[in-house]
Amino acid sequence: MLGAARRLFLERGYAATTIPEIAREAGVAVPTIYWAFGSKRAIVGEIRAAWFAEAQTAPRLREVVATLEPRARLDAYAAFMGNQWATGAEALAIQQDAMRADPEVAVEIAGVLAERADRLRAVVVPLAPHLRDGLSVDRAHDILLALSMLEVYRELRERGWTDAQYRAWLGGALREQLLAVQADA
Repeated sequence: MLGAARRLFLERGYAATTIPEIAREAGVAVPTIYWAFGSKRAIVGEIRAAWFAEAQTAPRLREVVATLEPRARLDAYAAFMGNQWATGAEALAIQQDAMRADPEVAVEIAGVLAERADRLRAVVVPLAPHLRDGLSVDRAHDILLALSMLEVYRELRERGWTDAQYRAWLGGALREQLLAVQADA
């Protein structure tokens, strides 16, 4: 059922896809869709959850946070983000389309993004003694979030960058922007 919804959302868009169409595509009765998910908005949430499971988001982020050496931590973070964006392209397209069409999805996603920002703060906080002079943890967190935005990944991929090139660039850019010279040595 989730695969059917995913296909239809990608083909037709969130707003144009109906629950009866999802049921027909999945070969199930309409009440089955409502029983399993409850709403189209909930289906988008399940698509996101499936992406996070495929990307192994939680264990990979734990690995990043467990990396103590500052340069290695930022490289691990770059690999983490590259994996997130590479595995989540379809889910993200569906999510962004649903946000435009459904204000309730937009509110839900705003909460997810705020939670993401809070979780990613754990990447930066232990770097405090290694940050460039005058760079606060808050500002370092802002830079980390800005450089690892989906739009940056998409732009570079559209320009022909590979995932490996993206990861190498992101790790290098974060080291250059965040770490003091002695931490880079």
